[in-house]
Amino acid sequence: MARNKEIAVVLLDVGPLMSPIREFAGKAICGFLQSKMLNRPTHEVEVVYYGTTETDNPLNDEMGEDQYINIIVEQELKFPDTTFLSSVLSPQQGSGSSDFVDALTVAVDRLHRTVNDRPDLGKANVIKRIVLISNFLDAAKEDPDDTFGSILVERMQEKGVRMEVISVDVPQYDSQFAAAKKANFELLNRILGVVTHNIRHVGDPLDLLGAFKSKEYSATAYYSGPFRIADTMTIKVKVTKKSSAEKFPSTSKYSDRSRSDDATHTVSLDTEFRAVSNPDEVVAPEDKVKAYKYGKQTVPISSEEENHLKYLPEKDMQAVGFVGLDQIPRHMYMKDSWLVAPEKDNPRAHVAMSALARALHRIQKACIIRFVPRANQAVFVGCATPLLGGAERPDCLVLNYLPFTEDVRSYKFAAFNAREELQPTQDQLRAAENLVDALDLAQDGAEHLKPETTANPALHRFFAFMASRALDPDAQLPAHDLQVQHTLSCPFGHKDQAQAALNQLSEQFSVQQQALPDLGDVDAAAAPELLGDPEAEFRIGEAASSRVDSVSTQSPLDDFKALIQQGQLSDAVEGLQKAVYTLVDTSLGDRFYNKAFKCVPALREACIEHSQGQAFNTYLEQMAAKYEHDRLRADFWRRITDAKITLVSIDESSAVETTSDQSEAFLQRHTPTQQVPASCRLLHGIGYCSCQLTS
Repeated sequence: MARNKEIAVVLLDVGPLMSPIREFAGKAICGFLQSKMLNRPTHEVEVVYYGTTETDNPLNDEMGEDQYINIIVEQELKFPDTTFLSSVLSPQQGSGSSDFVDALTVAVDRLHRTVNDRPDLGKANVIKRIVLISNFLDAAKEDPDDTFGSILVERMQEKGVRMEVISVDVPQYDSQFAAAKKANFELLNRILGVVTHNIRHVGDPLDLLGAFKSKEYSATAYYSGPFRIADTMTIKVKVTKKSSAEKFPSTSKYSDRSRSDDATHTVSLDTEFRAVSNPDEVVAPEDKVKAYKYGKQTVPISSEEENHLKYLPEKDMQAVGFVGLDQIPRHMYMKDSWLVAPEKDNPRAHVAMSALARALHRIQKACIIRFVPRANQAVFVGCATPLLGGAERPDCLVLNYLPFTEDVRSYKFAAFNAREELQPTQDQLRAAENLVDALDLAQDGAEHLKPETTANPALHRFFAFMASRALDPDAQLPAHDLQVQHTLSCPFGHKDQAQAALNQLSEQFSVQQQALPDLGDVDAAAAPELLGDPEAEFRIGEAASSRVDSVSTQSPLDDFKALIQQGQLSDAVEGLQKAVYTLVDTSLGDRFYNKAFKCVPALREACIEHSQGQAFNTYLEQMAAKYEHDRLRADFWRRITDAKITLVSIDESSAVETTSDQSEAFLQRHTPTQQVPASCRLLHGIGYCSCQLTS
């Protein structure tokens, strides 16, 4: 049997109160299945829905029609595949009650039956896990004597079941069901009190998209052996990775030229070298030798000489000494971080490591370590800092590699404190401090963008696309990704809270426009163009070529005007339309909105002048359909309506049939009636906010 095999039951609440979250929860489960398919293909998963309209589970069949209702075993325990993936991608909304205790009982029963039917899954190295996803707003049945809960806990302990709970907590919605949620968590905490578990609170439905890691890793010892402190003491330790940058999967060479049923379709690559003096002669591997550049010379070194030059020490880990934590700046840490933990089932190692870690923590010191993880490998010098544990984790050390002098890059700059005009004033310092306070990611009690809970949106986007391509070979790459936008955007409320601080900062660091220099015989009308009008855009390409082939996002208005002057009106109109879409769609927040907005009235004026009013009207209607109800881009459309930009009427251009009344009606119809607060803009967009404002 594979090492650390796992069987998991995923419980998903699909009741009426989970309706705004159901879509995101389904994608989260797909992410969980994708991780298993790609990295743990021997793991088996079962999916159970509760809160459903119908009922289909073994306990209901045995206990009667009024027991364990509104629970469906959607997919029985199996290895995840594309069929499994497609079946859970879009869970159907149910209308039943969402009793998580009944659902948990069904899940435990499913694991119990599976282990009894397949004794090999009952072994200690087989992980039994239950994943529960809900907002816990629907009250569970009362259990005043805790009889039912005790039996459930006993069953879970008997099978060694681990629990992972993901609670979706959105204050704007949860406040209406606060009592039910509080009672549910009191019951849940009683059940989980003696069971290995992990509870994660998700503050936004979009965070569910990254609830599961794109790749799971088992703890593997990179080094296992003694940690020597001088020559008098050793602690048996194991060193494993604590953090490491996850990379995108690499592609492999594939060929479909073979039509054989047993073809592997792999491609092998062979390399051969030929002599320059005789291209027909193939150089044998033993006749080749490495060479290194030494100035203008090339110095050949054989593999035997190269190995002899290497310093090949024995495997070792030794404490060299101790320094203050303030003597090792953070920028000196290199590469990955490693966890130095005491050897399992070694009480003396645990006590010694705990004493060392707590002493370092108390006196704020770090241990400098000489580390050779493998025999005949390079020597590393590392800095070990204390990481205190708790009831479920021992005290340990976190090891980071330190640079040698050849690894440090030193750059010399002129001292800023040498000139008084480069020193900030007290008001400027205060304005900067206010901005830092206003954008504090932990100001509401819960830290945003914590590394432990923030998934890499690029990786998840990649694996989601791979899954969709596996289900549909013709699937196209999605133009937008809500998870990417959500992860990289400012958390709720911070934009509004920081506006005053931003205004204060702008006032303290204002820019004054200098007087124009004497231009001599240059026409004064050309001065802004030559010196740089603040409202104009500068094109580096103008210095190299006066010919424009397309409208770029760097200088769309200049390119648009140039194309019109070159007689390419249709290319200019179509290019500027695409440029506006690109600027808005790729903007981080409202960063590119101003540039995109300036293009719209310019396009309207040009279309009127060149009898292309209908093209502008069609484009404006498409833009309204695209952005008016887009919860991430609605602010751009609001700029259009605030500026009273509407359809071209027949009074402005005879090339259109739109009357002035129709033009005015379009503007009224597509103008938002009231601003949605930034704190609930995303929730309102998915129908999850209780406010009655219009987005």
